[in-house]
Amino acid sequence: MRHAKSSWKYPELSDHERPLNKRGRKASVKIAKELIRLNWIPNKLYSSDSERTRKTWKRMNKHIKNVDVEYSRKFYHSKPKKIMKNIPDDLEHETIMILSHNPGCADFLEHLCGEWHRMPTAATALLTIKDQNTSWKEGGNWVLEELLLPREL
Repeated sequence: MRHAKSSWKYPELSDHERPLNKRGRKASVKIAKELIRLNWIPNKLYSSDSERTRKTWKRMNKHIKNVDVEYSRKFYHSKPKKIMKNIPDDLEHETIMILSHNPGCADFLEHLCGEWHRMPTAATALLTIKDQNTSWKEGGNWVLEELLLPREL
């Protein structure tokens, strides 16, 4: 998932500190409710530690509970190799969510499923693994089941 829409209202804030704007706050809730409706709820969240990713999850967490959350600067504007490096090879959770930034989100999605997709703010890709006997990090080993876009919900 890419973080929800952030605000540019406070020019004195660094990029890392920018909060969500009104549209971003609403989009976070829309995505959370759609994940619940689809029964596609994460057990584990790996997230950038930026203000906008934290606030995206905070809004979602009002609806989605019991998720093991790990915030890290390592996911802030990370490329696919860095994202994979900072997630264990052996995943202990059935469904994970990675909450980060573009262009890393779009590039990571392309690595996983072999297809490029536009990832506007709050876009959420739902993926299933093709071959569980192959590392989850293997490129092209995932199927994009659905791409959730808040404006379409």
